[in-house]
Amino acid sequence: MFSFALYMVCLFGLDLFTGKIGFITDRVKPVWWYAAVFLGNFAGAAAVAFLCIAADPGLVAAASAMIDAKLAVPWWSLFFRGLLCGILMYAAVVSWKKSGNPLGIFLCIPMFILSGFEHSIADISYLCMGLRFDFLPALLLIALGNAAGSILVHVTRNGILKV
Repeated sequence: MFSFALYMVCLFGLDLFTGKIGFITDRVKPVWWYAAVFLGNFAGAAAVAFLCIAADPGLVAAASAMIDAKLAVPWWSLFFRGLLCGILMYAAVVSWKKSGNPLGIFLCIPMFILSGFEHSIADISYLCMGLRFDFLPALLLIALGNAAGSILVHVTRNGILKV
């Protein structure tokens, strides 16, 4: 389902933080715009999460258990998992931008999910569904990892940083 969601985001030109943050070094948009996208994504994910709770209150316990598992992971591992997810999100979005072909999306998204990488916007859903706002600092660390991975690939790919 996540692959389909990113496909729709790309198809309709919507703003997903993890799909846009890698391009911050292009300086086309001001830094505050990326923060606004993150907050808008947070609001959208929270709204959907709360609707899901209304439809099935049993989701609170399941999402809370997922948050417990994430909080048991060392902080550096959450950041690193976020970084690896950021790399894959960047690859998915760039493959779409270059070709209009969703194959990269439908390959990269299952790869990050099956690898256990962390996606900050998806994790917002678990945070809100589980009513676990103690996860917020870890979520911000994951978002920084997502940004670092995406930015690292973008600047390397565009010759801004030679590795």
